[in-house]
Amino acid sequence: MWGVSKRPGQRSQKAQPQHKAQSQQKAQPQQRGRQAQPSAGQQSSSRKVVSAAPGGVREVTPELRARTARTFGLVVLGFVAGIALMVAVLSAQGRALREYAVRVQSAVLATGPSVNVSYGQPCVDALPGALPSGVLSCDVQVEGGQVSVLMQLERERQFRLPARGAER
Repeated sequence: MWGVSKRPGQRSQKAQPQHKAQSQQKAQPQQRGRQAQPSAGQQSSSRKVVSAAPGGVREVTPELRARTARTFGLVVLGFVAGIALMVAVLSAQGRALREYAVRVQSAVLATGPSVNVSYGQPCVDALPGALPSGVLSCDVQVEGGQVSVLMQLERERQFRLPARGAER
C-alpha cells in the first residue's frame, strides 16, 4: 500500500470496476510527459489528496481518516488514564499516611500528656507496629499538652500533623 507510487488522480485498480480500469489504462500513454491532474469526476468531495512523496500522491480515504482519529483518541485516552492513575495512587498513599499519623496522635492523647512536660518519642513506641510504606522515620512531639506528629518520607519530603490537645 505505501510502497507503490501512483500518479495524481490514479486509483487502485482493485477498488474500481473493470471498465474504469481499462479506460484509465488507455489514457495513461497520453499523460506520460506531464503531471496528470485529477478531473472533477475522479475526485469526490469527501476525499482529500495529500502529498506523500515526490512524484506520488496518496489518497486519504474515510477508512484511513477514521483509523487515524481512533488512534489519536486512544493515545489521548491512555494519557489521561495514566495521569488519573498516578493521582489516585498518590492520593491513596497520602490518605494512608494521614490516617496513621492520626492514630498515633490519638494513642498519645489517650495517655493524657501533662501540660507541664515536653518530650519527643518515636511513633512505634506510641503505637506498636510497622510504619506505612515510604516512611523513613516518625516522631511524636508533645509540648504543653499538645501532640504533633512529624514523618520523614522518601525523597526528602515531610508530613506534619498539626498539634492537637486533649479535649476536656
